[in-house]
Formats: sequence, structure tokens, C-alpha cells
Amino acid sequence: MSKQVGRNPIICNGVLQEGFRGVVAVEVACAKSLNRYGVKIGHVGHLVQPPVDDIDYVLSMKPEVWTVYSLDNARAVSKRAEKVGRKQDVLVQPVGKKDLFFDTMSGGIPEEDIVSEVKKISELPGLKVIGTTSFPCLLYNLATSRVEPISNFHTAVRAARRLERELGLEISQVNVPGTNHASNMKVIAENGGTHAEPGNGVSGTNTEHGFDQKAPEVPAFVYVTEVSHRLRERTFTQGGGMSYSGGGWGLFPDGKLWVAGNDVAMDAMVGRSAKQAMTNRVKAKYPGMDPFNYNLTLYPGEKRFSTGETVVFGFCTLQIFVTRGWHAVVEGVEDNDPRLLGLFDQGNNLVDRRGHLLGEKAVRDILKKM
Repeated sequence: MSKQVGRNPIICNGVLQEGFRGVVAVEVACAKSLNRYGVKIGHVGHLVQPPVDDIDYVLSMKPEVWTVYSLDNARAVSKRAEKVGRKQDVLVQPVGKKDLFFDTMSGGIPEEDIVSEVKKISELPGLKVIGTTSFPCLLYNLATSRVEPISNFHTAVRAARRLERELGLEISQVNVPGTNHASNMKVIAENGGTHAEPGNGVSGTNTEHGFDQKAPEVPAFVYVTEVSHRLRERTFTQGGGMSYSGGGWGLFPDGKLWVAGNDVAMDAMVGRSAKQAMTNRVKAKYPGMDPFNYNLTLYPGEKRFSTGETVVFGFCTLQIFVTRGWHAVVEGVEDNDPRLLGLFDQGNNLVDRRGHLLGEKAVRDILKKM
């Protein structure tokens, strides 16, 4: 899931070198951003359907699978796929009555209609239905301290079995994204899932990583900013790089949804050196539903910090693509020999420190050296 890391081509290329078949483009902007660097696209259409006028271009990328939310969406894709002699593999999203969907991430086919609608989709000449998907399919449960399947997961599995049984379709994917990382691959397989889409799992910044120090992935991200000013008991830092779902999503013990950015506190470290910062852990607050987050809030108590001192937020679930933050890709950290590979702006363009564009060729040169 490339959006969390800002659709960064260097990171995505590194993931592919580790054995992934492709990356997810959650919206057409992701697909365009990555295709220009030759990054293989594995999945499009989920959670955002590509605009009709972009379908031809996205088809030319030869994505592994394409989620269609309705018969209308499927017809639009099929018409263009047929024109270029392509039969595109597609996934469908069944929607169960008890499933959890966020308002801006909703779409699909009511579970009770899934067989009749998919029958019509399967008859379209440019498409082949090969699986089901949903989101979110797993969430971190505060009561059990584990990532667990939720209703959406079971709906995707049920629908897949019905499509096999009632339509005779060969279902090869039950794609269950959401809080995917190494420690829950077994849970996914045991419950009928076949595919997952780790994004924050790859960078060690899923919700579970904030609670479980034994999680197999080591967090590979820090949010770096500086002290801006103080007002009464609060100290403010330069903002712009936090997203609304800053600490991830999960379930309270009573089963209700929680959003960690609002409901779970975090710490920051402040200082002019690593040693100094380690001794200055300060309570911090996410911007919550404020999309601007011009300034982020610290509660340092009696401690006083000067303008310009470095502030490091040690944990935050990544959603770089919806922030104004620039992201720096660094290698060699594990060898205590950090080297900056590239600095990228909010549009995923390689830039220098002053924001001047360095061009696509410069990115390709970096990729060739990897």
C-alpha cells in the first residue's frame, strides 16, 4: 500500500526487491506517480475507482487486479479493456449489513445481491472476476492486544465461497487489507484470506507496533520537526506532517471503533543532540480532526525549550500522501551509517533543500544504483 510512504519510488522499489509482486495504488494519483518510474502496479480501484477518462492509461499499466464497485464501473472498464484486447482480472467488494465502512471509503455490492450482480459482471467480455475484497478487514483489539478479523473479513470470505459454489467461478484472491503485517499472516490464512496489503506493516508503523515491542518489524520512520514557540503551558512545534488517523484505528474493549490520534497519547523527544533528546520525553497531542495542523502541541510541564530545538515524534501511523510534510529516504541506519538517498516534497517529486525540482531522470538514476 504505497500511499502511506508517500508513493515513494525508492521505497516501493526496495519493497519489490524484497519479493513483492507489485504495489497498491489506492487512487489514480498513486498509479500515475509510480508508473512514471516503472514501478509495477499490483492493485487499483480500491478504495478509489479510477476516473473514466483515466481507465485507458491505467489499463496500459497492466495492473494485476482491479476492484470494481458496481456493474456500471465494471462496464466502463470492460469497454476499454475489450478495445485494447485485454481481459482484466477484477475483484468485487461485497457489503454486509454489519460491516464497518468509513463514509469516504464506501462502495461495493450488497452481500444479498452479490451473486446476481457478479453474474452480470462475469458476462462482460473485457473482465474476469477472480476474487473479493473489503476494507477494513482487520483491526487492533485493545482488549486482546491482537490484530483480529472483523465482519468485513468474513463477508469477503463468504461471498467468495458463494461465487465459487453458485456461479462456478475460480476464486484465487480473497484480499483482506487493513493492519497487515508479518505477525497476522497466519490469522489471515486460517480465516480464509489469501492476500494482504501491508503498507504501514512494511515500515513497522502499524497500530500494533505502538503497543507490542516484540512485533517482528522494527519501526523505520520518525517524524522530525522543531520547536516553534510557547504559549502558557503549551509548547508548539512546526506541523504539517501529521494525518488525522495519526495513531491508527482499532477497537475498544466494548467493540467500538477508536482513532488513536484522538484517544491515545504519544510522546515526543526534544533536544539538540540524540543524548539530550533521550532525556527529554514530552507528552504530545495529535492534531485530531484538524486537517491543517500548522502547529503540533507539546505539554512539557516545567521544562523549557528554545525555538529551533529538534523534536522527534517516535511513533505515528504513516499517511504521508495526505500531509504537507516532505519525506527523506535514508539507508544504512541499521549499520549506523545513515545516507540520504533523496528528499521528496508532498507531490512525491525529488527536490533539493530549497524545493527545486531535480527531475524524473535523477530519480531513475537512484533506482538504477539500488
